[in-house]
Amino acid sequence: MVRQRRAGRLPRRNPRGRRAPVPPAVARRQAPARPIDPRSPHGSSLLQLEGVSPPSPIPTARRLGLPFPSSYPRRRPRSQRMNAGATDPMIPQAQPPSLEGNLRRYPFFSAVSFTPFMVPVLVLFWQDNGLDLFEIFLLQGIYAIAVVLCEVPTGMVADRVGKKTSLLAGCFLVFMGVVIYAVGHGFAVFLVAESILAVATTFFSGADSALLYDTLKALDRTGEFKAFEGRARAIQMIVFALCNLIGGFVGSHSYRATLWMTALGPAAAFCFALGFREVNRPGEGASWKGHLDGYRTLIGDAVKFVRKHRLVRWQILFLGVLSGSSTWLLWLYQPYMSFCGLPVWAFGIAFALFNLFAALSSHFAHDFDASFGRSGTLLMMILLQIVPLFLMSVLIHPLSFLLILGHQGVRGLSGPIMSERILRYTFADKRATVLSISSLSGRFFFASTAPLVGLIARHTTLPQDLALQGAILTMVFLGLFMEYRRIPQKYFTVKSSVTERQ
Repeated sequence: MVRQRRAGRLPRRNPRGRRAPVPPAVARRQAPARPIDPRSPHGSSLLQLEGVSPPSPIPTARRLGLPFPSSYPRRRPRSQRMNAGATDPMIPQAQPPSLEGNLRRYPFFSAVSFTPFMVPVLVLFWQDNGLDLFEIFLLQGIYAIAVVLCEVPTGMVADRVGKKTSLLAGCFLVFMGVVIYAVGHGFAVFLVAESILAVATTFFSGADSALLYDTLKALDRTGEFKAFEGRARAIQMIVFALCNLIGGFVGSHSYRATLWMTALGPAAAFCFALGFREVNRPGEGASWKGHLDGYRTLIGDAVKFVRKHRLVRWQILFLGVLSGSSTWLLWLYQPYMSFCGLPVWAFGIAFALFNLFAALSSHFAHDFDASFGRSGTLLMMILLQIVPLFLMSVLIHPLSFLLILGHQGVRGLSGPIMSERILRYTFADKRATVLSISSLSGRFFFASTAPLVGLIARHTTLPQDLALQGAILTMVFLGLFMEYRRIPQKYFTVKSSVTERQ
């Protein structure tokens, strides 16, 4: 008992057996708390703070025999209390994701959708695995043919199933293709990886730009498309430059390490694509047969539209020649820099400079188009694509790689400018398909010329090959420009039906 009393469990007693007097301060602390009157001005609030529901004033008034108004709130059934948040305007409701989120995520998605750490040493990687220059161009030609075969169907998937779904599929397939590349050896395994990457590329093609355009249209901000697209492409080029710069140094130690690093980008892009919101959501509940019938109708309508609209058809052909020629020039940059005596370790710096210049030109694409006008912009892009080829064929110097900056300027300008011009005359439900047709034309041009370029490069010197390419492009662009001058003026006017359905 003494131990319990010392521990404070029993009250202290004086020697005569009486309770010891309690000091006043201790008595105040031990005094029971005053009850809270729920009818007081602050009583209800205090009870709520302590987690106790205040009693209803109606029973209290009835018990005391006092009158009470009939307007006192009565307790609702449990089902109504549980569902109160669904209909009560005073309770904040969960809002759907805003379309502004698409605009915030789009630059980040474009930046990391493909992180080409392996580009500065990719030709060296192929040659290290037994491929020569002709086999490299053959591999890329097959890749382009696979893209041509899958381009329009995957564009229809974006229009019918959803552009977000198309982008998610593209990110996943890019990741798988790069991983197969990283663990594979030889032409056959590389061909499988290139085929997967070809399908992934077609899922991307047109869907990203169409999603951006539809978002801006829903927000009534279509005039900002070139600015948003140019800004996104500029960020993308900057990321490309950083990847090339890092990839050059990493590739000097291990070619395959650059491929594993490349796989990180599409994995991050998949996470960004999950946050996109569909704008023109396709109809739900349709069967696959209905979707297939819709695909056939959509491709027929898109081809018919492109065939009849002379200006859109010309713009698709022009963009196809620009992008196709830029693609087979890409695989000649490393042989050309090596031919000029540039050290291999500097390839990453050179490619980083290329991407930075392309990013700068893409950022100012809107201003460039406004400065040179409708026809002047086209002429400037033609000159920037052709003139450097002739100069590269005669100027052999370690710094001659700077001439490639002309091609990088076209690379940054052509996408934002020509995509906006094509989309301006295209209906909303055909935009992704029409842009896929545009990309298809570029792939077809590359597929038809890549094996020939590789064969010529095997049997001729590199300066002769560059001069021949410049001559071919000169004739092609001359024919296109003459056709452009013959397009009637009525095709340059946007029809009211297109404006209403956008």
